[in-house]
Amino acid sequence: MTMFAKPARLPVLALLAVGTACGDDATTTSPQPFAIRFAALAGAQPVSCTSEVPGLGPAGSNSIGLSDLRFYVSDLQLFGADGEAIASTLDQDEFQYASPAGSVALVDLTSNLEGSCSDTTTTAAEGTARTHDAITGTTLGEPIAAISFNVGVPQALMRETIATYSPEGAPSPLDEMYWNWASGYRHLVMNFAIGATGSEAGGEGYVHVGSRNCGPEDGLALEDRETCEFLNTPAVSLPLFDPTFDSVGLDITRLLQGLDFVAPVYDTETFEVIGEGPGVECHSSPTQPDCLGVFGNLGIDMASGAADPAQNAAFVVTR
Repeated sequence: MTMFAKPARLPVLALLAVGTACGDDATTTSPQPFAIRFAALAGAQPVSCTSEVPGLGPAGSNSIGLSDLRFYVSDLQLFGADGEAIASTLDQDEFQYASPAGSVALVDLTSNLEGSCSDTTTTAAEGTARTHDAITGTTLGEPIAAISFNVGVPQALMRETIATYSPEGAPSPLDEMYWNWASGYRHLVMNFAIGATGSEAGGEGYVHVGSRNCGPEDGLALEDRETCEFLNTPAVSLPLFDPTFDSVGLDITRLLQGLDFVAPVYDTETFEVIGEGPGVECHSSPTQPDCLGVFGNLGIDMASGAADPAQNAAFVVTR
């Protein structure tokens, strides 16, 4: 298995009908199916609900077991070997949704049926039984040599969905991963159990990446504005990517790199902080120390919410 760090940003184009085909090929080439596969990694090793990931934290003494790992993918761009965009259309199913306001796919790399992903592993377990590890669609047949995408629900689509539906009544896959209808969606969710180390008790980790300042406190997200003030939408650019052989890896060791694995401990009744213990806590708030590291590893400037794919170290190519 070979991994490549992600270099400079590729052009940002439209999601549906990406780019413009040249010459007569646009009318003579028949649509070809494509699949962009995703995987959870720890370095070069695949990670699943039955894996233990060791060597985390400042001294490498922390280990984790995944409980939930899901994220939305939008603005998927496909490019040929010449760097030109390839026209493409996403399939429509329970994991991939499109409207005039935009398109989105849900990648879900964990079920809640086994190992550390079971509902009893973490206090706030929220995983689902179903999984989805590939985004599918059709192109005009030119081989794919590079891809780019954003991690999250597009702002216009989020605005339309929240204005039209209840949280539970939104079309799949937008009927999950919302914070509340005042704050909108989480772009990425990773929950995990932290294993005991020596005489220390175990803990829990919650990494929830989403937009901030999305609307009035007593209203709906984006009802009084076009976009959230802080987008916090990670951008990914993989200029060497052949979907025949390659997958997109989310390296959780890179995502958690630099964290101290110490988090507040709360009273279960009052929710007041009563101490600290093994843990990771990031709910996209600038007041949470872990968020600075997580956001940096995803290439997000926490002060502005802007994303730089060249700084996103967590998403890699794996073969």
